[in-house]
Amino acid sequence: MRWICICLVVCLLLNTVSCAKPSDASVQMGVVLIDPGHGGFDGGTVAEEGTVEKHLNLAVSLFLRDMLFVCGIPVQMTRDTDVGLEDDPSVPIRSRKVSDMRRRLAMYNEASLVISIHQNHFSAEKYHGTQMFYSAKHPESAVLAEEIRGSIVGWIQPDNSRELKEATDGIYLLYHTDTPAVLVECGFLSNPVERNKLKTPAYQQQLAFAVMAGFWKYQSRL
Repeated sequence: MRWICICLVVCLLLNTVSCAKPSDASVQMGVVLIDPGHGGFDGGTVAEEGTVEKHLNLAVSLFLRDMLFVCGIPVQMTRDTDVGLEDDPSVPIRSRKVSDMRRRLAMYNEASLVISIHQNHFSAEKYHGTQMFYSAKHPESAVLAEEIRGSIVGWIQPDNSRELKEATDGIYLLYHTDTPAVLVECGFLSNPVERNKLKTPAYQQQLAFAVMAGFWKYQSRL
């Protein structure tokens, strides 16, 4: 409830009309797609103590969905439970992954804007902090990524100096979509301190709120 109240205040401060009713800008923008990375057969990265990425992605995404909904934004999700999007679960894993990605890409291309939620991992434990990637195929992607990055730094990670990164072909969905799209690597599961924060609902809410606030700043420019 506390975060819903804060969302209402942010909506008003950013000169939106009403959080109970979509603003003209949000209606023109259309549906925002939230993509919790991985799911079902695809767990994503796994921390040494067993934390699985897909669960954290979904938790943050559900908080983000609810916050955007409260502020009157039309929202859809690629998944809202622990499932994959593959067509046929009986085929080999590689084929299931290809099918999953193709279905997600189709959803990306039908949306007006995409926010993908992931967790990072690296061999060295020292690395930490949210990292933003953006699609190079639409100029608005970099604008949205910068607003979200600034919001995360301003609200919860003042020591985060990570720069924006353009998605290469290694990030299949951002590289191929024609829709404005960003990927939020919330933090590093390989960093024990950050991992412990990422596992808590309180920090998941903070991350979702910071992403939501960055989205609102982006929308106010439209």
